[in-house]
Amino acid sequence: FCAQNLAGRQLVAWAQVEDETNVPALWLFTRTGVPNYATIPLLSPKVALNIKPATDTPVTVSGDHVDSAFEASKVKVGESITLTISTKACDGTPEGNAPFVIRRKDAENRQGVVNNANPVRVGDTELTTTQTEYRGVTDANGNATVVVTQKEGPGVKTPLVVSSVNFPALTAETAVIFTTITSPDSDKASMYGHMIESATATLNGITYTFTRPKLAAEASGADKSVVDTNETWALFTWSGADNHCDILPDAEQLVQMRHEHSTLETWTGWPVAGDAEYWSSTKNQLSGYHAAVHMNSASVVRAADSDTLLVSCVDKAQPAAHPQITLSPQGPYKAQVGESIDLTMTVVDRDTQKPLPYRYMELFIDPAKNRKGEHQDAWDNLRVTVDSEGMSASSPEHYTGVTDVNGQAHLTLKHNSGLGVETPIRIVMPDDEGGNVELSFSVIFTVVTSPDVDGANMWGHMRGVVDAGNLYKRPLLAVEASHKDGQFSENNEEWATFNSVASATAQCGVGQVPDQSSLAHLYSEHAGGQMESEHGWPTEDYFIAADSDASGTVHVNLENGDSGKFTDTPNYLTCSANEMVAVLDVYFNDDPVIKNADAKVGEQVKMNIHSRNALNGMAIGNTDFTITMANGRRRDGLTTGFTDTSNGEMQFDDVGYVAGQVYHGITDANGDATIILTQKKGVGLLTPLNIAPVDSLISTPVSRSVKFTVATSPDTPAAKMWGHMADTITV
Repeated sequence: FCAQNLAGRQLVAWAQVEDETNVPALWLFTRTGVPNYATIPLLSPKVALNIKPATDTPVTVSGDHVDSAFEASKVKVGESITLTISTKACDGTPEGNAPFVIRRKDAENRQGVVNNANPVRVGDTELTTTQTEYRGVTDANGNATVVVTQKEGPGVKTPLVVSSVNFPALTAETAVIFTTITSPDSDKASMYGHMIESATATLNGITYTFTRPKLAAEASGADKSVVDTNETWALFTWSGADNHCDILPDAEQLVQMRHEHSTLETWTGWPVAGDAEYWSSTKNQLSGYHAAVHMNSASVVRAADSDTLLVSCVDKAQPAAHPQITLSPQGPYKAQVGESIDLTMTVVDRDTQKPLPYRYMELFIDPAKNRKGEHQDAWDNLRVTVDSEGMSASSPEHYTGVTDVNGQAHLTLKHNSGLGVETPIRIVMPDDEGGNVELSFSVIFTVVTSPDVDGANMWGHMRGVVDAGNLYKRPLLAVEASHKDGQFSENNEEWATFNSVASATAQCGVGQVPDQSSLAHLYSEHAGGQMESEHGWPTEDYFIAADSDASGTVHVNLENGDSGKFTDTPNYLTCSANEMVAVLDVYFNDDPVIKNADAKVGEQVKMNIHSRNALNGMAIGNTDFTITMANGRRRDGLTTGFTDTSNGEMQFDDVGYVAGQVYHGITDANGDATIILTQKKGVGLLTPLNIAPVDSLISTPVSRSVKFTVATSPDTPAAKMWGHMADTITV
């Protein structure tokens, strides 16, 4: 009976009696044991058979790491469970060298649903099906140990059945559970899991505790759900998330949490379905939107408040911040209409000087005024425009945006429709105590139709001279001319007019009033309206020439080349400017061909500057010049999106300069100057340089750039910074 697994059992036997005159008998026979048969008279229709219990259980199995609540051995996926199998004879003595087999039943998840994915492995045998067997033999003492694993288990409970090979009816059973990190240890979970309930992250010296997202079955007020790794998670709209949490974390807190739990050792197992967007409390520049954080990439994106996303709550908000706003480079800010002004706005906490990322801000374009401080309503429809990643315009005079991960914003300001005005701009940012912080500055976009002099109405950049073989000075404003006969309004400026050669000569000097042929040549070199479109000169009136006789004085139209004579009528005036005019040749490393320099961070670059006469090319000694640095740019042209503790500092002959600062130099007696440029702490930037003569009438700067590369970036268009990382190494 023991060998047939009947020990200790109570059986009932009865027979069908055919002849009641004879007492029926029950003949019992067993395949084992001595004696193995007996005849028992049946004195009643049913007979109880009480089988004597065995001295011990013939086959037993037990595992370590037992969790009594689940009546199973329980460890994490990737860990192991050791089973101990014992075989004994029916008399309780060890049954050594006894072969046995282990098979499994259907694995079930925590809710009792069959899930046989990635089944357990017993020893080296994966129990692929319920019929797959692991075979083993106990030792001489009737004992054996077997290691059970489930490397990629989904979080299920697997019953294991151990049976004797010699006596298959003798069985024992246990169960193993391998928990997964992607499921919480909750009775609402589908799978058996060990997901951490909370995670911490330290930001600016403060530790924050974040709670895991809720399962759909755990959450009240959820708007939708999403399935991720066998679990159904609650999704909320932004208002639902705000109600769900006592404190909803801001974007910076979530990004920091993700960074501190991005490795295999620190992974939380929290859901990352799709883009794994989690709601934050950070306000977006658009009404009806807030910032969401992609937990896969740690990027911050804009999400509509009606979107349904995952939610993790935090134990406390960040301390109240007091934004401090700065702009780089420092002002004043001036550019030509058609060009742009690139500024880097940096926001830090006033008290800690730590960057304030993902902070909401507003930018106001206030009414513009001309050089005299006057405003015209018509200019309100021709405002400065702002282009910045993550910033949008609610109206031409109002922009909203957020700072980036480094607490910065790259602002590109343009005024392509500008008339030469100064535009006040305000950046307004709320602090965390109900107030606002404001930074005011102005930008000026100059026009070619106005000179850069105090007497002008508009802000301009009209060049002092025009080159057409000879040099010609620009026309004078009425307030500049000491011998004018009148004035004429054109392109928002009042220009001096002259009615005679005598008054023109008094203004220019003897022999300095161009003759007809000179003016005709000036037009031919700049025909088709170029004198106005390229040089900004007024051309609605004629220009007086030095040619004069009794029949009248010659004048030439620089708009169309027409010429004729006049008597006592107003004309514009240009004077000859053939005096010495300096221009600069700028190149690098003693090679005139090299206009832009490349070097590695820490190496030296020699800048060569040569000053010469623009008319005859002869060298001009002792010429003052300036070099102005712009913000360094990474490979895609942006001036933000990287960390540079040196603020882009470049050394000019070992003296440090940053963007917006001006280096002053002078050429020697031969018109030559050299400067050694280095960047000792560069991060892989290209730095634009503008080099200009100080006193020359031809003041157009020479544009050059110096690129210092880093070993931590490869020289590929896909890189962020300029680099020289080797493609291969040889060992």
